Amino acid sequence: MWEPLLVFLMFCRSSQAFTNRMHSTRRSPLGIVHTFSGMDIDRSRVEAELKEASAFQNALRSHGAAFALFHGTSALVITDSPMKLAFHDAEKLQTLYEISLQQFEPSLTCISNDVGNSIPIYPCIALGASASGWAFAVDVSNRSRNEFEVKNEAEGNLRFEPVRALLATLNQRDIAMAGLGASTLAWHRQHQFCGLCGSRMVAVEAGGRRACTSETCRNRAYPRVDPVVIALVQDPVRDKILLGRQSVYRPMMYSCLAGYVGPCESLEEAVRREVKEESGIDVGEMSYHSSQPWPIGRGASCQMMVGFTATATSTEIHIDTNELEDCRWFSRAEVAEAEELVVARRPGPSDESSKTLSIPGPYAIAHHLIKNWLSTTKAPLQASGRNKL
Repeated sequence: MWEPLLVFLMFCRSSQAFTNRMHSTRRSPLGIVHTFSGMDIDRSRVEAELKEASAFQNALRSHGAAFALFHGTSALVITDSPMKLAFHDAEKLQTLYEISLQQFEPSLTCISNDVGNSIPIYPCIALGASASGWAFAVDVSNRSRNEFEVKNEAEGNLRFEPVRALLATLNQRDIAMAGLGASTLAWHRQHQFCGLCGSRMVAVEAGGRRACTSETCRNRAYPRVDPVVIALVQDPVRDKILLGRQSVYRPMMYSCLAGYVGPCESLEEAVRREVKEESGIDVGEMSYHSSQPWPIGRGASCQMMVGFTATATSTEIHIDTNELEDCRWFSRAEVAEAEELVVARRPGPSDESSKTLSIPGPYAIAHHLIKNWLSTTKAPLQASGRNKL
C-alpha cells in the first residue's frame, strides 16, 4: 500500500526540483549572470495581463507605474554616484516634461489637445512588473535631448547616455532594463510600415508586437533577435588560445571569434564555419559554455550571443582581412597578464606600439570564455558537467 504513495512523493520531489531549475534560469551552467540578463522584473506578466489595449492603459495609470526615457539608443540616467537608470512617475512626467499618459496611445501618430492643436505621441512599451509596480520604456526621440537633461537637487543630474557607454556603470538590473528598452524601441522605430503590403504598422500588446493597419493584410511582426555564436578556440597541445581583433578595437584589444548563425545552420556548424572563414583554423570537439543577450548590436539590433569552447585541429592561421585586422595564438601567460589588467581595472594599452594584450571586460561573454580557460589546467576540454558536441 505504500508503493503508490512513494511514487507520488518521488514525483512531487522531482517536479519541485524541475520547477526550481526553471526559476533559476537567470544563471548560466557556470553560475554566471551575464550583463543584460538577470533582470529582477516579471516579464511574463506583460504577455499574460497587458495584451488588450485597455489593460495597457490601466497599467499606465496604476499605482507605482514608473517610466524610463530613451532618446535613440541612449537612456536617461541619474549621473550622481552611483549612476542609475532614471525612472519617473506620471506626475513627474507631466511636471518636468509636459508629457501626459494620454500621449502613450500606441495606435495613433498624433492627438489633439483641448484647443485643437496636434500634440505628439510617445511610443511606450511595457518592460515588466516588479513588487513596486509596472515599469515602462518611453521613446522621446522626437524632442530635443536638452529638454530632459536637467540639473536640480530634487531629481539629481539627468543626462542621456548611450547604453553601450553604461556597461561598466549601471547595476545588473538597470543595464538589463536599459538594454531591453533601447533595443525594443529601436525595433519599433525601424518597422513603421508593413513588409507585405506597405501599410502603416502600430504597436500592440503593450509594445510586444507590431500589427499592420490594413484590414486585408493583418500582418504581425515580432521583435527580432539575431543569433550569434562566439567561440574560445584552444590549442591544448601548445596551451594557447586563438583571439582576433577588428580595426575598430582599441590598441592590442583581442577577443574571441564570433559571427552570425546562417539560415538552416546549427550552432555547431556556425562555430566551425565562422572560425574557418575568419582565421583558417579548423575546429573539432566543442562544448557549450553560456549565452548572453546583447541588445547593442549593429543598427541597435538585439543579438543572442551563444558561447562555446572549441578545440582546434589545425594551427596555421590564414586571416580574412575583410573580417579581422589580426588574429593570433596567445599563451596562457599573456592571457593571464591581460586578465590581471581587467581585475585591477587598469586601462589597456593606449598606443599601437604596445605589445601587452588587452581583452574585453566582465560585461562581455568573451571575457568569461577566456576566464574559464584560464581557470583550468592544461587539458583538451575543460567542460566537466556540460555536453560535448
